[in-house]
Amino acid sequence: MRLEKGFTLIELLAALLLLGILITLGIPAFSSTLDRQRIDGAVNSLAGGLAYTRLEAVRRNRVVTIAPVGSDWNGGWRIFIDANDNGIYDAGEELLRQDLPSKVAFIHANAPVASFVRYNPRGETILLNGAFQAGTFRFCPSQAGTQGRIMVLNRVGRIRTARETIAEEYCPG
Repeated sequence: MRLEKGFTLIELLAALLLLGILITLGIPAFSSTLDRQRIDGAVNSLAGGLAYTRLEAVRRNRVVTIAPVGSDWNGGWRIFIDANDNGIYDAGEELLRQDLPSKVAFIHANAPVASFVRYNPRGETILLNGAFQAGTFRFCPSQAGTQGRIMVLNRVGRIRTARETIAEEYCPG
């Protein structure tokens, strides 16, 4: 009598069924982990851009601006010396750095920081008219009702981040 080694068809089907159940249960948890990592990457990238802008303003002893590429912060941002003080990167202005955010669902900035953030030589944020600038960035998750991140920029140019559920009014569809 010869001994055969291997699996029977029933054992193989049972193993595949168990594997299918585990994958079905694990994919939602894995996708939410990926979403959190993307949001954290975008938060860290923008926070790094703001810190670099502040550092360059102090180091160069002049106003330095960070502004979104395009109409909002989702397309990335540019850090530049705004020679004509209009808050917009124009041809001929010195570009210090340009960054792209990680793949995040959506970045919403409220009105005071929607178009630009400017740092003066003391490292404080200022508007075009010289008044202090403060605002909030919201990093939306891909699934509504799950936690996103907020980044609050205060009047002296420092940022604070927190995890919280972002209201649907800030996150498109």
